[in-house]
Amino acid sequence: MTFAQRIAAIRKEKKWTQEKLGEMVNMTQRSVAAWEAGTRQPSYPVLIELAQKLDVSVDYLLGRTDERTKKEPAVSDDELRAQTMERISALPEPVLLKLLELLDAIQSHPADGSAAPADDDPSS
Repeated sequence: MTFAQRIAAIRKEKKWTQEKLGEMVNMTQRSVAAWEAGTRQPSYPVLIELAQKLDVSVDYLLGRTDERTKKEPAVSDDELRAQTMERISALPEPVLLKLLELLDAIQSHPADGSAAPADDDPSS
């Protein structure tokens, strides 16, 4: 399904007119009609607002996924940190030392390929 088809289908599911959707994102009915006809594309900020108003992800609107909404992580960042700290605090000292060595190795060879900052680098 194309962007144009997805916009039209969701709008119709919600029983909204083109005019109503346009008003919701501060655009005209003509703009919405052009998006649905596939002759124009919304700007990036309007695309984000459309996704929010239609309760779908931008990736869904763009056809990058067939899942309408982004799945929430099973655990929040705060919960993950708390669980990790709890597990680390239960480790015996020799294992903690190995863990520190592993962390040092990971930090000196980042996965993104960027160089790790030097110890004497004042910007780090």
